[in-house]
Amino acid sequence: MAASQHIFRLAIGAGLLACPAVGAASPMKFDCDVPADRFSSVSDETAGALAISGTIALVAAREGKYQPVAGARLISSDGSRRVGFQLVAPSAHRTEFNIVFNIDAGDGLKQYTMGQVDMHTPASFSLAISDAGKISLAIGDKSFDGGSLALSGGKIEVFCSTGQFKFADLNFGDLGRPAPAPSS
Repeated sequence: MAASQHIFRLAIGAGLLACPAVGAASPMKFDCDVPADRFSSVSDETAGALAISGTIALVAAREGKYQPVAGARLISSDGSRRVGFQLVAPSAHRTEFNIVFNIDAGDGLKQYTMGQVDMHTPASFSLAISDAGKISLAIGDKSFDGGSLALSGGKIEVFCSTGQFKFADLNFGDLGRPAPAPSS
């Protein structure tokens, strides 16, 4: 019986080695390329921690009724509360974007311009809500304390409009799981 248990353990161990590790998937890329006044996004639902990180690079800004914009947001399961940021171009000809922090704690959307970022080079970003509800936002070399918002589980999303923006190294949630396939 000891020999059969040993063989069983070896078989289980070999099977576990053959399976990819949970959370070890590579970060994803999202080429968000849309005409003027259109948008596209990638989102995922989670029951766990709400966090996203990656980089954004401007490829082409387009002229339209709406400004070129790219960003990320974390949304409650019922859609009533959200927090996020947008990188907004004042015009299609500018490559310095305003960093706009957005928060809706269920009492209406509030927006705050937090500074600017040069989009000639990719800008790294991270947006997260801790278990205690503390919001942290970092874009490039700038970090912001976003206050607090009780949010656990919901929707994680990156998006763009009126241009082409390349998102790279996208990780959704604490486990470093990659972003899902894009949808328009």
